[in-house]
Amino acid sequence: MNVLSRGFPSRSKHPRTATAQLERELTEPLLRRILTTIVFAGLALSAAAAAGDFWRTLALAIGNTAIAVLMLSVARRGHSQVAAVVMTLSLTATTAYAMMTGVGIFDDSLLIIPGLFLIASLLLSPRWLLLVIVLTMGAVIVIGVAQINGARAIQIPSRARYQDIIEILIILGSIAALVQYLVSMLRQIVLESRLAHQSVQDILDATSEAIFIHDARDGRIVSVNRPTLEMFGAAKEDFLGLAPKDLRATNPSYDGATAAELIRRAATEGPQAFEWMTQRKDGSPFWVEVALRGARIAQEDRVVAVVRDISARRKLEQRVREAETFRAVGQLAGGVAHDFNNQLVGILGHAEFLQDALEARPELRDCADSIVTSGKRAAELTRQLLAFARRGRRCNVPVDLHQLIAEVIALGRRSIDKRISIAEHFDASTAVTFGDPSALQNALLNLLLNARDAMPKGGTVRFATRLVELPAESSSQPEANDSTRTIELTVSDSGIGIDPDILDKIFEPFFTTKESGTGMGLAAVKGTVLEHQGTIDVTSTKGVGTTFRILLPVSDIEVPKETSNVTTQRGAHGRILVVDDEISVTKVVEMALTQGGYEVEVYQSGQAVIERCAAGPFDLVLLDVMMPDMDGVEVLQRLRAKTPSARVVLMTGHASESLEARMREFSDIVVLSKPFQPKELLLEIRKALAQS
Repeated sequence: MNVLSRGFPSRSKHPRTATAQLERELTEPLLRRILTTIVFAGLALSAAAAAGDFWRTLALAIGNTAIAVLMLSVARRGHSQVAAVVMTLSLTATTAYAMMTGVGIFDDSLLIIPGLFLIASLLLSPRWLLLVIVLTMGAVIVIGVAQINGARAIQIPSRARYQDIIEILIILGSIAALVQYLVSMLRQIVLESRLAHQSVQDILDATSEAIFIHDARDGRIVSVNRPTLEMFGAAKEDFLGLAPKDLRATNPSYDGATAAELIRRAATEGPQAFEWMTQRKDGSPFWVEVALRGARIAQEDRVVAVVRDISARRKLEQRVREAETFRAVGQLAGGVAHDFNNQLVGILGHAEFLQDALEARPELRDCADSIVTSGKRAAELTRQLLAFARRGRRCNVPVDLHQLIAEVIALGRRSIDKRISIAEHFDASTAVTFGDPSALQNALLNLLLNARDAMPKGGTVRFATRLVELPAESSSQPEANDSTRTIELTVSDSGIGIDPDILDKIFEPFFTTKESGTGMGLAAVKGTVLEHQGTIDVTSTKGVGTTFRILLPVSDIEVPKETSNVTTQRGAHGRILVVDDEISVTKVVEMALTQGGYEVEVYQSGQAVIERCAAGPFDLVLLDVMMPDMDGVEVLQRLRAKTPSARVVLMTGHASESLEARMREFSDIVVLSKPFQPKELLLEIRKALAQS
């Protein structure tokens, strides 16, 4: 006690309410024990008196026993002070009656009075103790005077004198003072000890971490603080006596034996720290960080375990790891897309040549058509990977979402189950945003197909738009528009809904609940929305349906009206320099341009085409962005430095953000995304040559 209480304020410096509360906590169990003792002692005395035929003693014993039983019931109902006062006064009255009916001040019942002083000192306040002392002393004086004067016929071995009364009063007074001093000192020691213990417990409870006190010998828990109870959702009694193995989760990184060994090391070798998976009372697992340190507490070897819930931190670390993984996947997707799209140019190009050459052979033409279809599907998968990785090339033009939705709905009505109806509800007065119409159309089509799969027995898909106002700080607008207005586009279905357990996973790449599919559809949708400075979220109710909500910035720039396409018929002319290090691409491009009527020269390095351009005239350079010696943008910069009017069309398997930044100074340059088909290539070439 003195170790813990050292440095704490004395009893008089503690708040009165805290001291009074502790006194009640100490007095109430003590009162019940004293009353219980009186009951059993009274019963024993009653039995002895009955056996010895001492009827007066039997009556007094039964009376006090009955009063003790009654007061014990009163104390248990919360009236401890009343029970203590009544029992003390009852014993005082019994003692006085025994003296009066016995041999006066020489009666053995006088020996009860020191016990009364002790009970009163333990259970009552100093005022009540003083009253008991006054009553007992008064009873002694009255009975002694009556005995001396012969007022009562008391049979005594010798006649009492006033000196006897004075001696008894002195003895009783000394006993009363000694009892009060001893009890008061004992009470102060106990209170200070309890206050010191409570102060230490309050400090432990005020911490944010859970604290376990383990027995250093067997690792069993001997105490915990309040944050432990809150963290684990259990009561203090649930922990006491448990071993570390009782707290482990089903599949922990550390088993109970390892934890017990670490506790032993903390007691003998020094502090230990580790991460552990434990579980709450309801069985739910969670991760904690544990720091162990040996300590000597109350003359016992203990190990203090400070436990911190790190579930949120581990989730954040997991998100960081996932972000790093996604970034690596994005980098991998960009590299794969470049090489894969080059191969697809060869596949789609040669397949289109076969289509043209096999007009009279339908059975072989179907084979060529299948090659083109498969190639386009492969190209679509590549676009989805790039959209997820946010590495695809995105043109930035005004797009009317209402027109885009109408095109998606028209396509959907021709291709999905007739039991599925498609509705539209456009509340937005304007639905123009900046972005890539192909990417946005593909995202909406993905959502439509996802809704179709969620309604195997039919239902309704609903496209809706409206304008919403967002706070300026939360608005992500393009440079062309400073408005806080945002287009809200929702795609809802009346399908089976999404299980809440997987709702937060549906945008993850390669995650799918379908028997067939790549699991890239919704990941690509999210990538497209983020690329357009927007946000997307989802709500779903099992058996009711799912709603995807997309927010995109509004543009005030009008969508340009469509003009007639430049003809793609043969018979054009011009000298075109083709620069690409991939032979499969140059073969297709050379064949397509030659059939289109152009003169073609093929080069496989940037330096070679720069030297060629310095040697003679040309009409256009078709230039690949990624080449081994120098990239296409650098070649473009050198060509424009010498010939500012040079016409150039860039080709790329994928366009990174750095490429878009470098191309800002060349606003007239068309960037043609691979894979493309010969007809698409001829169209872009004719457009570029038609520019003044």
